[in-house]
Amino acid sequence: MAPSLVRLEIPDLDLGLRHKLVSADRLRPGSRAAHGTSLYGLSLVDDLTDTALSHAGNGYPDAPVELDESTRVELPWRGIESVIGDLVDTNGDPFGASPRGMVAHLVGRFARSGLVPVLGFEYEAWVFEAAAADVVGNAGPGRLAPPGTVASLMSELARRTASIGHPLEAVRCDGGAGYVEFSIAPAPALRAADGAARARQCLIDLCAEHGLVASFMAKPYGDREGAGGHVHASLERDGVNVFAGDGGLSAVGACFVAGLVQSLPELTLMFNPHVNSFKRIDPRQWVPTRASWGYDDRRSACRVVTSARALARVEHRRGGADANPYVSGAAVLAGGIWGIERGARLPPPRSPGGRTVPASLAEAITEFEGSPLIDDLLPRRFAEAFSATRRSELARYEAWMSTHITEFELQRHLGFR
Repeated sequence: MAPSLVRLEIPDLDLGLRHKLVSADRLRPGSRAAHGTSLYGLSLVDDLTDTALSHAGNGYPDAPVELDESTRVELPWRGIESVIGDLVDTNGDPFGASPRGMVAHLVGRFARSGLVPVLGFEYEAWVFEAAAADVVGNAGPGRLAPPGTVASLMSELARRTASIGHPLEAVRCDGGAGYVEFSIAPAPALRAADGAARARQCLIDLCAEHGLVASFMAKPYGDREGAGGHVHASLERDGVNVFAGDGGLSAVGACFVAGLVQSLPELTLMFNPHVNSFKRIDPRQWVPTRASWGYDDRRSACRVVTSARALARVEHRRGGADANPYVSGAAVLAGGIWGIERGARLPPPRSPGGRTVPASLAEAITEFEGSPLIDDLLPRRFAEAFSATRRSELARYEAWMSTHITEFELQRHLGFR
């Protein structure tokens, strides 16, 4: 008989969750595993960047992995269990570069004020009718799956995510062939980020089972809308939503939103982490270029909804679907707690003086690295690793551009002296 296996899921900086199958005997409740710290230097396609924590000089060491037993679930469609584990240091504290550990740390800062942040993730994605190796062709992305196929897949996705404790709140697949939207039911911040990461992986796995490919690329088509990854946030105290007050935001809700608005330029890198991320930015598609907010205003970076106090929230609309949910969720928490702890003042809705948000990966890196907010809001090791991997992404793109001739150049110059 084949040995029983468990899927170990570990958060990284780009994909959300990386996973490997491990013997169930080695992943019993209360046990620990180990994983290479090079995890925090890997790109989407496994390019490796040396970071302060893991580099050629120290031999890319392993670190202990602590299992979070609250995340252990059965995957009935695979016949195995799955559990999320996170890298920790020798004292058992979250590893400095861990995005999941960062979310937990920020949740702890809210707890000092008696607050529980609640997040809900909303994604748009693409489903291609092609084998994985055939998605990218010479003329661009492969053919999108027909609406009927996608509708059936999304029904199964809803069943699977509900079975592991992360139910979908809404699904939409009538925006055209292969284009889907789904939102995961809101939950306390860490559980919500786990649910978002798992729901994304569920869709990827489900599509692969049917010979399809799911993609969270922000902008595969220049002449179409992009794929967003919005984060909804609210605050609870003693189980009661305290985000709204009489006639609008409560005092604490206003400080939270003010923090989101004021921190957005510095934290843009966490919402838009890739070169392609910035090709989605277009006010005509309701993707803002300024740090702004408004009541039920989808043109704003932060859309505030207070029409029903129990459902009051802010929707952060800057992020793309390509953003890791642990990272984009942490960016929302960081901006919000920064505003609360400083009593930040909220400008008027849709203020014309809102700061411009970085329009390229290079600009976003510069804002991130030069911000005095980062040392206060984020673990230093995360900031160093995230910045290093973004710089590598940009360098690889620029190296590729320097050796490839674009269609624009050929059409413009080849036939002329």
